[in-house]
Amino acid sequence: MFPIRAIHQIEMTSRCQLSCKYCAHPKMARPKIDMDDLTYAKALLWARQLPGPELNLAGIGESTMHPEFVRNVFLAREAVGPDVPLILATNGILMTREMALAIAPTRIRVWVSLHRPERAGPAVEALKEAGIIAGVSSDAAIEAVDWAGQVKWHVSTHQKGMPCPWVKNGRVFVLADGRLARCCFDATAEDIIGTVDDDVSALKTAPYRLCSSCHLDVGVSFPSSPAGTGLTVQVTSHRQTGRPDSIKTQEAQVPYRHVAGGTSVP
Repeated sequence: MFPIRAIHQIEMTSRCQLSCKYCAHPKMARPKIDMDDLTYAKALLWARQLPGPELNLAGIGESTMHPEFVRNVFLAREAVGPDVPLILATNGILMTREMALAIAPTRIRVWVSLHRPERAGPAVEALKEAGIIAGVSSDAAIEAVDWAGQVKWHVSTHQKGMPCPWVKNGRVFVLADGRLARCCFDATAEDIIGTVDDDVSALKTAPYRLCSSCHLDVGVSFPSSPAGTGLTVQVTSHRQTGRPDSIKTQEAQVPYRHVAGGTSVP
């Protein structure tokens, strides 16, 4: 088992407007919700105390759908300081010129996925103008994964067999409800480590069921299991510490306030 060393990813929302066949989201059973302000503040507190090489503000959902997306990007920058890179992946549907210019002062780097090219194109141009475009992703076609066996899709990524960056490095993924998942593929939240209400620095992670079907090499021997039962999931205990009184949410002073909306795209 490995100590938690970094909050690598925060899921602002588990909602998405799309229903892509190559994504785990359409069949995701857990609630599709927006992260509330207090949970987000606690996640950022832990991200500040347990920083990684970057902080990813995308989850298994479309972050720009969060009604306070712009404010939340500013709060993330304030929490982790000027030197930790902020990154985001978006389908681009709600990424307007106004939104791109609004978040530009945070220096977040934004990837646009080509799920809907007719929508992604204007987003790419807006992000170019704002100077925060990181790149364009067509991974579903040329770097495909099957979400550790959760979707019926081919696996063509060049990362097949490469070391997993999650378990041994002690990285965790904060879900929209504040629970801590062991990696970004855990769409069902089937093996939770704890929550942002816990003392995250005291928690530990370990391989779990999805590791056995993932294209990455977790680099750790799985625990033995009784014959015929499959992989035994290691669940670490954790202690409750209550809600830290030191956390307060603040309204960031930003030039643009995004209101989520738009129609669902099939």
